Amino acid sequence: MKKIGLYIHVPFCASRCGYCDFYARVRRDQLQDYLKTLKEEIGRWRGSGLQADSLFFGGGTPSLLPPEEVGGLIRLCREVFDLEGEITLEANPDTVTAESLAALRGSGVNRLSFGVQSAVEEELRLLGRKHSFRQAALAVEQARQAGFDNLSLDVMVGIPHQTMDSLLLTLERITALQPEHLSCYLLKIEEGTPFARRHMEQLCADEDTAAEFYLTICRYLREKGYAHYEISNFARPGFESRHNLKYWRCEDYLGFGPAAHSCQGGERRYHPADLSSYLESGGRDLCGDGPSGSPEERIMLALRLSEGISPAALPSSFDWERFSRKCAPYLKAGLMEKTADGLRLTEQGFLLSNSLLAEIL
Repeated sequence: MKKIGLYIHVPFCASRCGYCDFYARVRRDQLQDYLKTLKEEIGRWRGSGLQADSLFFGGGTPSLLPPEEVGGLIRLCREVFDLEGEITLEANPDTVTAESLAALRGSGVNRLSFGVQSAVEEELRLLGRKHSFRQAALAVEQARQAGFDNLSLDVMVGIPHQTMDSLLLTLERITALQPEHLSCYLLKIEEGTPFARRHMEQLCADEDTAAEFYLTICRYLREKGYAHYEISNFARPGFESRHNLKYWRCEDYLGFGPAAHSCQGGERRYHPADLSSYLESGGRDLCGDGPSGSPEERIMLALRLSEGISPAALPSSFDWERFSRKCAPYLKAGLMEKTADGLRLTEQGFLLSNSLLAEIL
């Protein structure tokens, strides 16, 4: 049986950023109740026979959890799922210290994902981030001293007042920290967020400029030795996110905590984004989200990856020839290209992936 991934959603933040639409609360009065229910939910999988080779603490801000609680959750996952492999924790640079990082490394965390976003102080201020770039650089240095040899840094693209010069400065400063992995996301202003209410899109790059930013990042990081393995993700060889690859390859994973999603046994499920509901139900408030693994879903997810899609990843009944004919115009336009055994998007195709996939599928 193939090993699964585990995801734990930590729904607490010290403050809310204006662009964020992930589920999180600033109040932490229910932290102990959350941890108790979370452990009960994970424990119910004892005897399932499932084994895991990745665990991802996402949020929210997981680095707000006491390191001893993180260690306890890792030990529980090892007991229940025989967990071995990549254990990632998301962290904000202003929420860690040399001591907490050493404790996290000692607890079993072996990969950190720092939300740096920019190396330009004015851009960080406009985003509502509480750290300076100096703090971010110090956090990376302290993580290295604690023994972490697998670090991922987040960079946000198309943010208010960003220019090509400021983007290049961010790339220069962040790559100088020598992270093994970089996630570079185009800012999308979601409805209902403070950024949307304040019409912050008026201060952001237009679509053409954002596209230029994206292609510049692709070229810059390629020259620095990073492989562009997914639309928004770049890694040194061997440091691709093993956990996130499970999502894009349509493999099984279990999600624990409010707002967490699962894909297991051909079915998708999720917890509502509601801590009270999660606690009141004892972590049993799962909702069905339909079947997983259809050919269309596999194609949509696989084409996020530079490896692309091949007939071997699809049912034998799938009409690959018909699919290839539908892709022919995009091959001609340079938005797709052939691989040894299938098809993939080019970097120009990544930029248009949503509309392109809608047309193909």
